[in-house]
Amino acid sequence: MHTLSRLGRMGVAVAAIATAPPLLIAQVAAPAGAAREELAKAYLRMDRAYAAADSAARISDSTRALVNRSFDRATLSFFGGRFAAAVAMIDSSVQLLTAATGVEAPPVAAVPTLSAFPGDSRRTLIGANGAPIPLRVVAAPSVVKSQRPVGVLLALHGAGGDENMFVDAYGRGIAARLAAEQGLILVSPVTLPFVQSAEPFDSLMAMLRREYRVDSARVFVMGHSLGSGAAAGLARARAAQIAGVVCLAGGAPVAVPNAPPMLFIGAEQDPIVSATRVKAAAAATPTGIYEQLPFEGHTLMVRNGVKRGFAWLAELPKR
Repeated sequence: MHTLSRLGRMGVAVAAIATAPPLLIAQVAAPAGAAREELAKAYLRMDRAYAAADSAARISDSTRALVNRSFDRATLSFFGGRFAAAVAMIDSSVQLLTAATGVEAPPVAAVPTLSAFPGDSRRTLIGANGAPIPLRVVAAPSVVKSQRPVGVLLALHGAGGDENMFVDAYGRGIAARLAAEQGLILVSPVTLPFVQSAEPFDSLMAMLRREYRVDSARVFVMGHSLGSGAAAGLARARAAQIAGVVCLAGGAPVAVPNAPPMLFIGAEQDPIVSATRVKAAAAATPTGIYEQLPFEGHTLMVRNGVKRGFAWLAELPKR
């Protein structure tokens, strides 16, 4: 379930990302008004509950598997346009998790305007034909004030989400926290323009270089599902400019000269982009390696996928 705040663009695309062709995109209807807000809040309830229980090491393997299966059924209901059913199924998954772990999730009273992360801002990138591309930029003061050039992590959300996913959700914004710890600026835009063309990447990097001392040897891309397909596309189109790519629950083969190192992470129980397909994409990528998260499904895997992805990026030698 890729739902979050102010989802005017929610449901623009669903990706089935495998080995070839790299992207298969189907249209789904976007819920309006109250349904959109209810979906956003339901997803945030699940995200907070899962992160809290996982942080407390209270999720058994059997509970993890059960909750992931339940949540993925809700995701499929969402993609099928059954929004009320999706909300009910998400809340049922939250209750199941809370009962099994005894960990109460922080309440979701409202979707925040900005996160609690220092240096978080809303920006707009002007894309092709003057089209605006909303994005979140988290440039922690400790990173910006560093005397050293700063790295960049471009984080691309999955279908049905928006620029808020990697900052407000996907494990309570764990990507923003880890980016600050690794001296990276986190940039989280709306994904679809990056699926359609590599041009927004060029415009984004030009904008960042005007404002920060960007370390060109530490420009990374991480994507989930649809975002993984976009990340793989950028690895092909801008191979020399990207130092490493992490594909979570998706991706596509990249076999071009000077391709960056790529980590493909599949989820054992994923019914949307199977672990087998992610593994096949990695096998067809000369610079690719594959890892698998046991007992996890398509979306709830992102929290632990992000953690593993950041650890892997930190180990990469400079290109």
